[in-house]
Amino acid sequence: MNQLGNQKSTASSPHRSFLSRALPRREKSSDASKDLKGPLGLNTLYEPPSTAITDLVFVHGLGGGSQSTWTRSGDATLYWPQTWLPHDNGFRDVRIHSFGYNSNWETESTLNIHDFAKSLLGSIQDCPAIPRGSNVPIVLVGHSMGGLVIKRAYILAKQKEEYLSVSHRIRTIVFLATPHRGADLAQLLTKILNFSSGARPFVTDLHRNSLATQSINDEFPQHSQDLQLYSFYETLPTSYKVGKTLIVDKDSATLGYVNERTAYLNANHRDVCRYASPTDPNYQTVRNALASAIDAFRSSAVTSHRELDNEHRKLLDSFLAVSDAPEDDLMEFNAARTTGSCEWLLKKTSFQEWQGSPNIHMYWISAKPATGKTILSGKIVHHLKDYNRDVAFYFFDYRSKEKTAMNSFLLSMAWQMAYMHTEVFETVLGICEKDGQLCKADYRTIWRKLFVEGILRMKFARPQYWIIDALDECRSHAELVPLLLKVVEVCNIRVLLTSRDRFESYRQVGLSKAKVVTEEISADDTRSDITLYLEANMDRLPSIDEEARQDMVTKILTKSAGCFLWVSLILQELSRVHTFAEIRQVLEEVPNDMNELYSRIFDSISSAPYGKDLAKAILTWTVCSARPLTTEELHHAIQIDMKDSIDSVERSIATNCGHLVYIDGHSRVQMVHQTARDFLLRGNSDSEFAIDGKVGHTRLALCCLQYLNSKEMKGPRHRNSNMSGALKSRCPFVAYASDSLFEHISRASSTDNDVLSALVRFLDSSNVLSWIEYLAQHSNLNRLIQTGKAFRNFQQRRSKHLSPLGKEISLLDSWATDLVRLVTKFGKNLSALPSSIFYLIPPFCPSGTAPCKRFAASTRGITIHGLSATTWDDCLSTIVDATEQFSALTCSDNYFAIGMLSGKVVIYNEMTCQETHTLQHHEPVRMLQLGHRTDLLISSGARSVRVWDMSSWKELWTFDIPQVCMSLWLLEDEQLLLGALRNNCLTIWDLITGTLRDSADWTQDTQSQFSHAFRRPIAAAFGIESSLLAVVYRGQDILLWDLEGDTLHDTYCKEYGARSLGEKSRAQPGATGVVFSAAPNMTLLAATYSDGDLVLFDTSDGTVRALTLANAQTLASSPDGRTLACGNSSGIIQLYDFDTLKLLYCIKSEEYGIKQLAFSGDSHRLLDIRGSQCRVWDPTILLRQDVDDENSDTIAVSTAPQEISVESPGDMILITSLACSDNADYFFCGKEDGAIYLYETKSGRQTTSLISHADGVSILSLDFNSESKILSSTDSSSRVMAHRLSQHQHEWQAAETWFDYRVGIAVDQVLSNGSSTRLLVSTAKKDELWSISSDGSMALDSIFREKQAAKRWSCHPLCEEQLILIVNNILHLYDWQTLRRLTGEDGILLEGSILPELCIRSILPCFHDTVIATAFSESRGPRTKSKLLLWNTSDFSVESKTAAPVPKYHSLADKVKTLIGSDGHRLVFLEENSWISSTSPQITSVEGFVRHFFLPADWLSTNSELIMQVTCKGEIIFVKRDEVAIIERGLASMSWDPNQADTVKVEGQSWIFIRSIVTPVTVDDVPRETGARRVIAATEAKSYCRLNLAIRVREKDSETFWITPYSNTALPEPDPHSKHWRTSTNDTEMSGAAEDLLACMEVVRCGLRGRENAKTESY
Repeated sequence: MNQLGNQKSTASSPHRSFLSRALPRREKSSDASKDLKGPLGLNTLYEPPSTAITDLVFVHGLGGGSQSTWTRSGDATLYWPQTWLPHDNGFRDVRIHSFGYNSNWETESTLNIHDFAKSLLGSIQDCPAIPRGSNVPIVLVGHSMGGLVIKRAYILAKQKEEYLSVSHRIRTIVFLATPHRGADLAQLLTKILNFSSGARPFVTDLHRNSLATQSINDEFPQHSQDLQLYSFYETLPTSYKVGKTLIVDKDSATLGYVNERTAYLNANHRDVCRYASPTDPNYQTVRNALASAIDAFRSSAVTSHRELDNEHRKLLDSFLAVSDAPEDDLMEFNAARTTGSCEWLLKKTSFQEWQGSPNIHMYWISAKPATGKTILSGKIVHHLKDYNRDVAFYFFDYRSKEKTAMNSFLLSMAWQMAYMHTEVFETVLGICEKDGQLCKADYRTIWRKLFVEGILRMKFARPQYWIIDALDECRSHAELVPLLLKVVEVCNIRVLLTSRDRFESYRQVGLSKAKVVTEEISADDTRSDITLYLEANMDRLPSIDEEARQDMVTKILTKSAGCFLWVSLILQELSRVHTFAEIRQVLEEVPNDMNELYSRIFDSISSAPYGKDLAKAILTWTVCSARPLTTEELHHAIQIDMKDSIDSVERSIATNCGHLVYIDGHSRVQMVHQTARDFLLRGNSDSEFAIDGKVGHTRLALCCLQYLNSKEMKGPRHRNSNMSGALKSRCPFVAYASDSLFEHISRASSTDNDVLSALVRFLDSSNVLSWIEYLAQHSNLNRLIQTGKAFRNFQQRRSKHLSPLGKEISLLDSWATDLVRLVTKFGKNLSALPSSIFYLIPPFCPSGTAPCKRFAASTRGITIHGLSATTWDDCLSTIVDATEQFSALTCSDNYFAIGMLSGKVVIYNEMTCQETHTLQHHEPVRMLQLGHRTDLLISSGARSVRVWDMSSWKELWTFDIPQVCMSLWLLEDEQLLLGALRNNCLTIWDLITGTLRDSADWTQDTQSQFSHAFRRPIAAAFGIESSLLAVVYRGQDILLWDLEGDTLHDTYCKEYGARSLGEKSRAQPGATGVVFSAAPNMTLLAATYSDGDLVLFDTSDGTVRALTLANAQTLASSPDGRTLACGNSSGIIQLYDFDTLKLLYCIKSEEYGIKQLAFSGDSHRLLDIRGSQCRVWDPTILLRQDVDDENSDTIAVSTAPQEISVESPGDMILITSLACSDNADYFFCGKEDGAIYLYETKSGRQTTSLISHADGVSILSLDFNSESKILSSTDSSSRVMAHRLSQHQHEWQAAETWFDYRVGIAVDQVLSNGSSTRLLVSTAKKDELWSISSDGSMALDSIFREKQAAKRWSCHPLCEEQLILIVNNILHLYDWQTLRRLTGEDGILLEGSILPELCIRSILPCFHDTVIATAFSESRGPRTKSKLLLWNTSDFSVESKTAAPVPKYHSLADKVKTLIGSDGHRLVFLEENSWISSTSPQITSVEGFVRHFFLPADWLSTNSELIMQVTCKGEIIFVKRDEVAIIERGLASMSWDPNQADTVKVEGQSWIFIRSIVTPVTVDDVPRETGARRVIAATEAKSYCRLNLAIRVREKDSETFWITPYSNTALPEPDPHSKHWRTSTNDTEMSGAAEDLLACMEVVRCGLRGRENAKTESY
């Protein structure tokens, strides 16, 4: 290795590395120009690394220059705006410019001050360094005539509209010896210049009281009232050739304005603006004035930013899930600190160096338990805030599980940084808007997205301070330390943390360049603080003489050994004694050791005659609870636990718990210290209050289950109810019981039968649905995933001791899976509508799952038939294109893209798996890369790399390449593209300029005797975190290239990892593929070998960490770096833990040839391509929350990998077309094998094979005429057939073939008339009308079309003899018998906003043929843009010239994704948000439609067009690949939206009335809770209205009102002359339990529309 090390050092020292050469860098501006005066125009001298707070512009005067005016003696180092200000802390966030113009009086000129002013304004407005639209303040500094130029420029800016934005930004002007009223010397200069030729108007403008100065002085006061003005005047005379005098006297150099500050400078006219050194008093005067003005802007910016944060704080809180401000903890700890304490640390040299020196990055404070580390941390935060430092802080706390989690820490720090800095706020907001669920991700994802890709990329003008307390109480402290070291390395952030552990115990985390200073708190350090604490608490000590009291303090101080907790407990002991003897006894008997002190306290509690059981309960709950309970929560919990009532938790704690339990400022019950908790949980304690952790968690689990099984959590009585749990009043314990159940189940005894029984009772009742609803509405859906894992853990632990068989275990096993899948399949729907768990979600679960078996078997609710799946499927979607071969794959947060050998690149939505766009690379695509921070897509082939902008779908750049790219990587905010090519070249392209930035051969420095081994690589991978490139050569070791060192890093062999290049290696199998872990700070490299081995290397030390047999051919790392995916030669996908190569999951498939694997951006999905297919997987194993590591104290469980098998698509025959019959009992499906089958609607099962076109051709369309029983069909070979079907009882068959014709080109549509005597065959080129019958067929007429435009035909619903044709936005009517056009040449113009890129997709009569619905969308395929327009059928007549959409349905235009069909009185469609909805003429809601139910995401995740229809009875028929799902009673369900409800006042009482009621619901469907709910009859209009059921809740109960429809039955007309009306069972036919309605019906005044005073009478 010495040889290699020498090679590294020599390679890197003489030249800059490849990356450093390639990455953008700021060139130093030359300090001297050929023109010593400096360049003309506006020149940016300094650009701050962070967002600029001010733009500072210097403007020189007569005869000066942009550089020379501000430079002493021509010395470039004294050019103070450029060399001094940028290094001054007061100006580090200031953008500095100098403006130059030709004011040379020695040459002729036509320019005057007005011209210079216009040039200055234009330069500021057009400066590329000053963003347009910026509101950053501008400070202008003018010397001499430059001040007049500035004044004229400001006046022009105020007067001209194009410069108004600049005028608003100018806030301060500094005048240095500016002749506001002109200068006498200018007149002398003019006289001298008269002897030379040419004019100099700008010199004339300087004459005393010239027209120019008078005009400026007249106008400037009108606009300058809001400016801050500084005027400095000279006091020393200036020597010139003909004399010596003041150039500008005080009178001319000052304005005399109220808003002006004046000061003199001890300098002449030239030297007021140039100085000898930064200590020059004149410089200090000017510098301080500038700094004062800029600091005011800085303070104002902070204030305005915080106002902005206050406006958007809720948005930031919701994105980062930060519910409590960090300041709450800080205030609590500062309140507990004794005044004057903790000062000793601030005086330490090490602390002062950390605070002030840029060389010390981390300050590590370690100490024993209970020595006041947290109070000390609070003091440090307070100290830094006093010094106006930017401070973010976090207090880890063992008492709250949330406050021991890494993700909570990272989210809190991001929240605080965003609150302090506008640029961080905008960055965090941008990241969270792309990933709204980021706060629920694991800490690795949060770290990568928020910090690595966001905050840490920013440049902070001044140090940021992070204070982290109690690192040892962080669950993942070992993982946090390297992240913090990374923070201080790459960013201007200084970290101070406290911990019980020393830094030395973390040195194994890896090498770091960060300088860490350690400090250990000793007893001597805290002695002064304990003294102050005792002095502050003297009043708690017994009243004895002063000398005795001081002696007592000395003894306490001596015995404390620096432990604050010990002192606090002793003071409490002493507060209970009264005599001197008792005091001495306490001081002598109380042990120094904390454990002995705890034993003494518990012994005293044991001796109490009462309250021991209560004390034990309080201690158990406080020690074992997942988070601190509030006193209200604990009160209810203990009453459930003890099955008894208690009067006051507060009093019980104070009297029974020996000061070891306390109530904090937020009413939370806490242990006094972690050491007390540890003492109680210690296994060898003989105290009767000792707590066995497993027993304690079992006790708490049973209490939680007891509550969850109670009536309070009971679900609605009827499953079709929309009643939400929000209507119920629940006790405060609901939050803890719901959130923390999984915590206690994970740690409870698995052999406890009571726990199992309570679990089974819970899971077998509707309470489990109420619990799920509560979590979706008030908590986090991750709780469901965690609970599912806890159930699995409990079950597996139990199976070690007891039989795993039985109904109870089977139910628990089912829910263990079901809870996780409910989140993955329905998480988005649950979050949007939590109550959907009762009535919408269970029917869509597989039939063998617990939610479906237990809660979907309803005679009134939604029912689904026809699907064979009984368990959950991990395959979310399959994308197939039989005409293509897939060759490349990539994923990001929002998209995934598939490249093909044809050159096509198809982009899909990551969530819905639906096609978004198609691009063409023009050669076989070998590699793809999506940007994670930008909308970039990179496609690479054998000859070129193309860069695409996905926001516009335009090609940005094309780069020619000599060889194929093996690996691509975006870096530097995705402005650069790094590529590893097969010619051993490393190439980097600039994506801003579209140029090649650099290129290097990574084999150039290898020794010549080994160069033959590195000829043509076969694979490569970038490890940007470790700055390495891994390259694979056939039959050779893996070569690792150091990207920063620009040299060979090492070579790795399979047997033992790293070895020097000079060693002779034994013959070993060669590597075939490599991939680095994507986790930040990870140094793991996985490699596959030709003998099937999978090897894991650690590049930090070159060792082999793990090895296993995998037979892998392709590798992929999840973005969070936790999972490694391998695809082997048998088509099997294996998922491994990247850290250990432990096999987690296995997916078996009969299809071979996995080409590539890729993970989704959130690491929760896996995609693979093979042949012409791409599968999207979402196995639950990828939901690897941090909770995996939280239950380390549980019994070990089986870790055998899960395995699933996937049916090959070759084994299934896909359904490609669908047609329904009018009786709704049967329907027809065409399949890809060329056959047409009859299906039964009741079961969704295939019954009969009716017709076969030909093997291997897909049936593309079907049309069934119920009147004539003619079934028309079209296949992919353009063959059109028509068969008459016959039905005998329940048997169907194809009796006759009426039509059989091969068109020759693709058929767009086939349509028959009502009697099926005519058949229209439509293609892109012509429309052909046929006469068909049992005797044969004959072509009647054709229409040929030169222009191929999208069109659609339909039968006219009001005239059987007419056809409707729509082309673009024109409608024509044709004769069915002759195909003669009936409308004029211009047809009927369809008005409405039909975009030109949209084409007609479908025409559908609805509402009993009174309305025609038309759907327009983009070209065929699963596109998103669509438009639905509804027309009155009567407007489509031969005489019509135009037709307008029905206004009532305008709101639907852009909300419909797919038009499904009509059942006669309703139009049914699929919304963009996956809801099946409908509209009808009766609907009066603002939205204009009713939502019924949503379809699961995996149903819609397809790359083909959705196939679904609605029957005349309202069933939805949905095609799922080779099966058909029949959704019954789906349209009888409706989603209640409070926003669609009207509140009606009736006799002073509030009622809610929903205007969109159309759906029949029976009385039994209405939840009937005990209490004050009454069912009433209500009407919508004064005549023939629907009968509705309403549930009313009395206002005194402070509950909600809810109403649901009953039926569509008409009510009798009220007597117009009577204030009363009657109804009876004869008047109204009520479906369902009519008796129940009449039994509970009570009359109220309803406020009838049109009859406000009408009444009803009760029965």
